[in-house]
Amino acid sequence: MKKIAVIQTAFPGDVILSTPVFEALKDIDSECFLTAVVRPESHPLFKDNPYKDEILIYNKYGKDRGLKGIIRISGLLKDFDWAIIIQRHLRSALIAYLAGIKRRTGFVSSDVRFLYNDLKPYGEDKHEVLRCLDLIDAAESQKYRPRIFITAETRKKTDKLLSDSMIHDGFAVVAPGSVWATKRYPHFAGLIDMVREEFGLDVILLGSPDDIGVSKSIVTNTRHKPLDLTGKTDLLISADIISRARIAFTNDSAPAHMAAAVQTPVIAVFGPTIPEFGFSPYFDKSRVVDIGKLYCRPCSRHGSKKCPKKHFRCMVDLSPEKVIGAARILVA
Repeated sequence: MKKIAVIQTAFPGDVILSTPVFEALKDIDSECFLTAVVRPESHPLFKDNPYKDEILIYNKYGKDRGLKGIIRISGLLKDFDWAIIIQRHLRSALIAYLAGIKRRTGFVSSDVRFLYNDLKPYGEDKHEVLRCLDLIDAAESQKYRPRIFITAETRKKTDKLLSDSMIHDGFAVVAPGSVWATKRYPHFAGLIDMVREEFGLDVILLGSPDDIGVSKSIVTNTRHKPLDLTGKTDLLISADIISRARIAFTNDSAPAHMAAAVQTPVIAVFGPTIPEFGFSPYFDKSRVVDIGKLYCRPCSRHGSKKCPKKHFRCMVDLSPEKVIGAARILVA
């Protein structure tokens, strides 16, 4: 039995985009033993995934910080046959290299490609989902898509949460947070009021504990108060709530990919980044809304803490009316 480790220790949104690799690998070799190497916060995304056999948590900013942690994780992979390294960083490559895994597959564009012995092209003009599938030479790659699997137990918890909150059918989700400040759309309060007035939908705010301050500010500035569940749900319950929504509004961040993975129409607002980088929601009922051409855009592949030009026009000048306009077709 071939033992394969898929190493993706980036943010949860990137991890969601890597989930098709597991399904494709099982199609290639149904008897293989598949291990997902992920950060603690991404563990729930694989908890109920039927295509993985094991989850190995690499807490690179906690107990596994530094070389000692890399050595610990690599020691758990000593008898593996193949490592697929999706994130193009030194730590991920070192794990596979120090484990002595015979086949180490990574992107040729990686700065540490000398640690790989199986290099694959990084398709700049491709979506990240397809780039990930290129690492394993997946046939018919178009048939795979990101997935989040939700159990009956999780659905029962969601049922109770929504029932206790007096929320029934017919609602929208807004996920206003992002790790990077310049990816946060500043007009979500106005957008929420427009969603209620134009579509007649209640709105649920979702996010991590780090987004609580952002959501509180939004609630303060709305006329039609949303149900604020920011910091009160885990990733799977959030995904289940999104799966029941008529539509989701997000930034260029993990909730956009969660919505696509559970097949909910989604509007993703892009500011400093552009969809051409390959990280738009991978779903035909999704739309990216942005300001369009701007002399300073894109300014980053990942966003930043502050606008480098100090005007933040890519987000400030993007009206809620334009976002709502893109949503009309999806809601209908």
